[in-house]
Amino acid sequence: MKFTYAFILTFCVVLLNLNTLYAQDSVQSCKVKSKNLEGKYTGECKNGFANGKGEASGYQHYVGAFTNGWPDGKGVYNYSDSVYYSGKFQDGIREGKGEMHYLRKGMPDSIVKGYWSGDEYRGDRYITYKFDGQAKFDMFEFNPTSGSGNTVTIEIQTTTGRPDGGAVNFSASSGYVLTLSELVSINGDRIQKVSNFTSSQKSSVTYEITKFPANLLAVLSNGQNVSIELYKAATWKIWFYVNK
Repeated sequence: MKFTYAFILTFCVVLLNLNTLYAQDSVQSCKVKSKNLEGKYTGECKNGFANGKGEASGYQHYVGAFTNGWPDGKGVYNYSDSVYYSGKFQDGIREGKGEMHYLRKGMPDSIVKGYWSGDEYRGDRYITYKFDGQAKFDMFEFNPTSGSGNTVTIEIQTTTGRPDGGAVNFSASSGYVLTLSELVSINGDRIQKVSNFTSSQKSSVTYEITKFPANLLAVLSNGQNVSIELYKAATWKIWFYVNK
């Protein structure tokens, strides 16, 4: 009987130790991609990365939502003992509405409220891009997805032209046609054309962007250039229209 009790007790201790080790391994295998948050993580995981609600501590500290190892969604990020941000994140950086708090001993906090995009403060409106070519087009639209992404599609339409090269009004002329000749990264970051489409009404080109914010130069077929800055990582759709 004593042997049986001893055996059961030993078995329970071993099982408890195995469960503890398994739990530790599970926590350790749940990675956070931000270097400043590497150290200790507690919270929800998916496919080996922090995903869902969690808390990460390293050189800096963050409590909030994670996606694929990055702070993503609402959270509080402590940059130091006296500076923290409370608000929205995307892909590990500030993106959306939030507040920066600067703690001052014996005085009220200094607080900056508003909107961030591409990890920089943009003011009291959510601004995700900058464009200098308004005068070159009759209408234009910039539409990023709410979630993350890494492509930009530029579509150009004109009133009379046929980008597919077909005749207009039964004449030999194809009318006025404007297309995108090239998209260049001003900062030298790698971008790659992944698809293009041409129809009788419009031309469309899609590029893969490796880094945001992206500072781009669009070279047009009429010899003109326009500068485009995309702050937010997204799947971008940009539409230009010329009434000619």
